[in-house]
Amino acid sequence: MDKRDVSPEDFQQLLNWLGPDPQKAGEKYESIRRGLTTLFDNWHCAEPDNLADETINRVLIKVRNIAETYSGDPALYFYGTAKNVRHEHLRRPRPEPLMPNIRIAANPDTDEKERLHACLDKCLDSLSRVDKDLILEYYRAEKKVKIANRRELGERVGVSSNALRVRIFRLREQLEKCICRCLEVPRSGNKLSRTSLYVGGSH
Repeated sequence: MDKRDVSPEDFQQLLNWLGPDPQKAGEKYESIRRGLTTLFDNWHCAEPDNLADETINRVLIKVRNIAETYSGDPALYFYGTAKNVRHEHLRRPRPEPLMPNIRIAANPDTDEKERLHACLDKCLDSLSRVDKDLILEYYRAEKKVKIANRRELGERVGVSSNALRVRIFRLREQLEKCICRCLEVPRSGNKLSRTSLYVGGSH
């Protein structure tokens, strides 16, 4: 997957792709996200709302390249991407809870688990208090309760749901980079692949 940061402009281009009328495009976006969450739930995936977010992020990264040439209902592209996300999700090791809202999957070696946990703690502490509280609260609770919490969180910090997702996406990327530096492995290195490191509920 392309690791390029998702920007607010990507979200706007996505909305433009979904329709010329901003209100109707926004409604279609929310409808697609609900549909993705339901789809992952029907597939009995853990944290279906986070997998829906991951699917949307993947489409966001590609939208600049596909918007002009794609024909048909854009929702179908999301659902096709969701199938790929599901297949990858099923191949991943089951994540173990490290903190209430940040999960990390590691191989069974106890020393390595402790090292991963220590690095995540260190990297969380490297964030500002506001950002640390924000990302922890973003992943609080489960399913419908989590969705409601995220909506309330966006209202409390005074940003739209789209802007909130961009901010969380960037914080997750920042945490992942920090953890890789702490472990002294490249993000694309073999060791990282073997330990199956995932930060945030959407992985």
